[in-house]
Amino acid sequence: MQNNESIPLKTLLDNIEGWAPLALQEDYDNAGLILGNPQATVHKALVCLDITPEVVDEAIQLHADLVISHHPAIFKGIKRINPASRLGYMIKQSLCHDIAWYAMHTNLDNTLDGVNSYLAKQLGLQTPRPLIPLKGLYGKLQVYVPSSHAEQLRQALAEAGCGISPKYDHCSFSSQGEGRFRALENARPFVGEPGQLHVEPECKIECLYPVHKTRQVMAVLLASHPYEEPAFDLMPLENTAADKGSGIIGILETPCTETAFLDRLKTLTGVPCIRHSGFKGRQIRKVALCGGSGGSFIHAACGQGADVYITGDLKYHDFTDAETGTWLVDIGHHESEQFAKQLIFNHLTKNFPNFAVSISEQGMNPVSYY
Repeated sequence: MQNNESIPLKTLLDNIEGWAPLALQEDYDNAGLILGNPQATVHKALVCLDITPEVVDEAIQLHADLVISHHPAIFKGIKRINPASRLGYMIKQSLCHDIAWYAMHTNLDNTLDGVNSYLAKQLGLQTPRPLIPLKGLYGKLQVYVPSSHAEQLRQALAEAGCGISPKYDHCSFSSQGEGRFRALENARPFVGEPGQLHVEPECKIECLYPVHKTRQVMAVLLASHPYEEPAFDLMPLENTAADKGSGIIGILETPCTETAFLDRLKTLTGVPCIRHSGFKGRQIRKVALCGGSGGSFIHAACGQGADVYITGDLKYHDFTDAETGTWLVDIGHHESEQFAKQLIFNHLTKNFPNFAVSISEQGMNPVSYY
C-alpha cells in the first residue's frame, strides 16, 4: 500500500522534538521550523543534508510539502531577499509551492541516539557516552501536597516527564511534614475553614525535570494539585546530562592498528582519502568522534585518553598543535554527517508508517576529490 497519510505539521514536529528537543541545540544554531506554518497539514517529506535549489526542485517534482534537513538553510539573519539569488530562489519556490523547511542540526548532534551515535554504532563502539556532556538541561521541582494526594501527584508529574534519567523513571524523593496556613475571606480552601489557622499533614515531593518541558510540567502540576494556590519551587541545576552532549567517546570491542582503522573508516564513509596527524604504531581502542566541525573538542578527546579523535574541517594548526597522545583523523564534514539523512528517515518511517518520506537524491557532497 502506498504511503499517503496526511499529518498536521505540529504533530510531526512534536514527535521529532521529543526525540531531539530544540533545547539541546547550541546557542549559535538555528534548528527548528525555519519556513512554514506549524498549523498546516503535510502529506510528504523529503529528507536531505542541505537544502539547495536542486533539493527544492526535487521536492516540487515529488509534490513534497516538507523538507527536513540537517543543516539549517538560513543560519544568520537575512536583510534582503533577491529571487534571482540562490537562497532567494529557494525561498520563492518553497513559498509558491507551500513547502516547509525544518532543520535538525546540533539538537540532533547532542542527543545520544543522534548523528554521532549513528556513526559510533557503525564503528561498533561499546559503552558510548557524550564526549562533552551538556549542563543546565535539568531543573529541580519541590512541591508541597497533602499526604492523601501525594501519590496521585507523583504519578501525574512522572507522566509529564519528571524524574526521568537514561536508565530510570518515576524518580522522586519524599519527606513528611506539616503545612500551616490560614485562608482569607475570599479563599476557597481545599482543607480548613476561612479565617482559621489550619495544620495539614503534607508531603514534600522533589524531582528533576527537563527544562524544555517546564511549561508542560507546570500545567500538570496546577491541574493535578488539590490546592488552589500550591506551594512549589523551581530551581535551575548545573548537573551534567549523562545521555546528552557534544561528540561521542567509546571503546572498540577489538583493538586494531592505525591502517586497519583508516581502512574501516573509508569503507564506512566512502571517503577516498583521509587526512590524519601521522602514524605512530598505535593500537586503537578508545575512540572519540564528533560529526561536522569538531576541532574545538580536540582537548576534550585528549583529556579523556582517546587513542583517536575523528571529526571534520580540521585546520593546519589543529594538526601542528595536537598533543602526542591522541591521533587526529579528519574524514570530512559531509562524510561524518551523511548518516543524518538515514537516521531521520528511519525515525519518521518508524513513528509514522503511513506517511510518505523520501531521501533526497540531489544532496551531494559539495567538496570534490581528485
